[in-house]
Amino acid sequence: MAKKKPRYDLPNAAPEPLRLVQRFVNTIDLSHDNEWLTAFFDDEGLETPEDAELDRARLLRESIRELLYENNGQGRPRERWSELNEAAARAVLTVDFEARALVPTATGLDGLLGRIAVTCLTAMGDGSWLRLKCCRNVACRWSFYDYSRNRSASWCSMQICGNRTKTRAYRRRVHR
Repeated sequence: MAKKKPRYDLPNAAPEPLRLVQRFVNTIDLSHDNEWLTAFFDDEGLETPEDAELDRARLLRESIRELLYENNGQGRPRERWSELNEAAARAVLTVDFEARALVPTATGLDGLLGRIAVTCLTAMGDGSWLRLKCCRNVACRWSFYDYSRNRSASWCSMQICGNRTKTRAYRRRVHR
């Protein structure tokens, strides 16, 4: 029986167009080693990419995840920009003055990854980027949108990851 693919954007769905980035990042369940990348591409109307293309998409996904982890105060020193730069270059971006936007002229996987890169850039420019985060639970690192007024949310779900993290910390303190 095939594993049911998740709602990539739960529990806290990002507003459009950032939801595309969130759905892309959440195509893997790190705690259970399940991946839905090909299902994501299928949902976006793409044929299943070749292995080398999937590897490129995975590198971009994990590069963006690191940036989102950094948005949650948990960044790690690593080169994060090369995959975004490569996605933009392969997408052959151009300016659409009528829409006042950068748009990829490439089709297929390169076009989709280019749209994701442009969405990241646009969000970085308009300030919404800092609200898209990855869960501080290292085993989870699911992407979520921080709707809190002071932008202080740390976990994808307080009921799941927040509770587990706080319980572990409590037990470490009590059982010393």
